Amino acid sequence: MKRVFWLIIPLIVALIFSPQKQNNTCKSYLSYFNIFFSSDCYHNPDQDDDILGIIQRHVGVHETHEVQTDDGYFLTLFRIPRQNPRGVIFFQHPLTTDARVWVGQYNESVAFLFWRAGYDVWLGNIRGSHCCKKHVSLDPTEAAFWNFSFHEIGYYDNHASIEYVKQQTGGSKIIYLGYSLGGTSGMVYASTRDKEAVDSVKMMVVITPTTHLQLSCTSLLKYLLFISYNLQGVVSLADPLFVFNRQDAWYAKMGRFLVTHFPCKKCMLYFSYLFVGFPEDAFEPDLINMFVRVHMSEYPLKMLYHYYQMYVVDGIFQRYDYGEEGNLLQYGTKEPTSYLLENIKVPVYIVSGANDNLDCPNAIEKLYNLLPKNSTAHGKLMVEGFNHLDYAYGRYRNEKVYFKILQLLDKIHLDDQNCLH
Repeated sequence: MKRVFWLIIPLIVALIFSPQKQNNTCKSYLSYFNIFFSSDCYHNPDQDDDILGIIQRHVGVHETHEVQTDDGYFLTLFRIPRQNPRGVIFFQHPLTTDARVWVGQYNESVAFLFWRAGYDVWLGNIRGSHCCKKHVSLDPTEAAFWNFSFHEIGYYDNHASIEYVKQQTGGSKIIYLGYSLGGTSGMVYASTRDKEAVDSVKMMVVITPTTHLQLSCTSLLKYLLFISYNLQGVVSLADPLFVFNRQDAWYAKMGRFLVTHFPCKKCMLYFSYLFVGFPEDAFEPDLINMFVRVHMSEYPLKMLYHYYQMYVVDGIFQRYDYGEEGNLLQYGTKEPTSYLLENIKVPVYIVSGANDNLDCPNAIEKLYNLLPKNSTAHGKLMVEGFNHLDYAYGRYRNEKVYFKILQLLDKIHLDDQNCLH
C-alpha cells in the first residue's frame, strides 16, 4: 500500500505544478509510472494538436474540403496534395475515430507514408465524427441526426466523398482504402452502387472489413452488445440521443483524463485485447496516449446494433433489421435484405489479421469466397500475429501491411503502363 502511495503522489504533484508542455509520451510502458520525471519520456506536440496541425508539422501542405451528401449531411475531407501524383487514394477510417487515425503515428503515419510514395492523399470523415456535425436541417442535439448505421456511411457518405474527390482530381479513378468500418462501408458502397463504383474506383483495399461477424469470433464485444441490445429501453432513458462516447458528457471527459494519465498502460491494453485479439507484436508504447486521444469520436448505438445483428444471424451481411413491420416499410419484405456482394465488379484486396478475434479469420474467408472471382484476382493478405488494432499501432504495421499494399499498387500501376504501350 505504501509503495502505491509513493507512486501516486509524484503524479498528482506533477499534474498540478508541471509546466504547460508536460511529458505525454514514453518509449517504454514502465516509464509511464514516472512519466513527468523519466528521461525516457518527452512531450510530443502531435497529441495536443488537430489533424491540420499534425499534417503541417510533418508535411507542410494540406487542404480542407466540404461535401454535402444526398441526405443532407456535410462532410469534411482533408487532402495532402501531390503534384503529378502516382495515383489518388482515399482513406476511410474505423469506428470510434475519424481521419486522425491516419496521421496518429507521428512522422511514420500511414497518410504520410502514401504521400511520400507519390500519392495524392485524401482523408475522409463520416457523419457524426469530430468535424462532421453539420446537416441542412438537423442538429446534433436531435436524435434524428444520429439515426444512421454503416449502410448510410457506405451509400451516402462514401458516394459523396468519392465523387467529389474524382471531380477535384480530374475525373481519374481513385484507390479506396478502408479500415474496419471503412471496409464495411466500402463493401456497402461497391455492392449497392456497383455501376458507379466501376466508373469511379480503380481498386478497393479493405482492412479487416467486419462484414460477416460470426458467433465463433471470440471478441468480448459481442457479449456487451447482447446486453446493450436487449436493454435498449434502459439505455435510451440514460441517453435519449442514443449516442455513444459523447464528447461533451462529463463521464467521457473524466474517462479520457483518467485513461490518459493511468500509469499501467499494459493493463489498459490487455483489457482492449479482450475485444480485438491478443497480438504477437507489441502495441508501440509511444503511441498509447495518442491512441486514447484519437479513438474518442462519437457514433450512434444504432451502428453497434447493426454489427450485433450480424452476430445474431451468424455472419450474414445484411441491412439493418427493424423488425417485421419496420422491414416491410423499409424494404418491402419481412426480413432485411442482404448486400449483393456478387454485384461487386471493382478489384478488392482484403487484409486481415490471424489474431483478430473481432473480425476473425473465418469471417474474412467467408467474405472472400462470396466475392466474384474477378474482383479477388489480386488475392488477399493474412498477417500473422496481427489483431484488429495493429494496422494503426502495431510495431510492424508498415513493414507487414502498408509496404506490401504499396508494392501491389506499384505492380498494378506498372501493368497499366505496359497496357498503354
